[in-house]
Amino acid sequence: MSWPALILAPLLALAEQAVAYALTTPGCAHQHDVLLHLVPLVFLLATLVATAMAWTEARRGAPAAGHADADGRGTNAYFIACASTGVGVLSSVAILAMWVPLWWLPPCVS
Repeated sequence: MSWPALILAPLLALAEQAVAYALTTPGCAHQHDVLLHLVPLVFLLATLVATAMAWTEARRGAPAAGHADADGRGTNAYFIACASTGVGVLSSVAILAMWVPLWWLPPCVS
């Protein structure tokens, strides 16, 4: 199943940004930095799970060298699985890139 990485992974990256931004004010009001780091971690893990599912689908459906289906269905499924893996990796990198500044720049500076 490769569609979660293709469709849900970019949506998870956008949702992570929205949820992290929404929780900044309550997190800073109660001085809970853990909450601000927990959100990207949860979304990153969900994206990595979807990416791993797409990657296993791509590995399982890899066409043999010099062997193609007459209708091309196997090739199409392999292409979608590879594209889903790439989208999942890109979404995971985006979530990680949004999380890294929290390690060095404190979000609760007045």
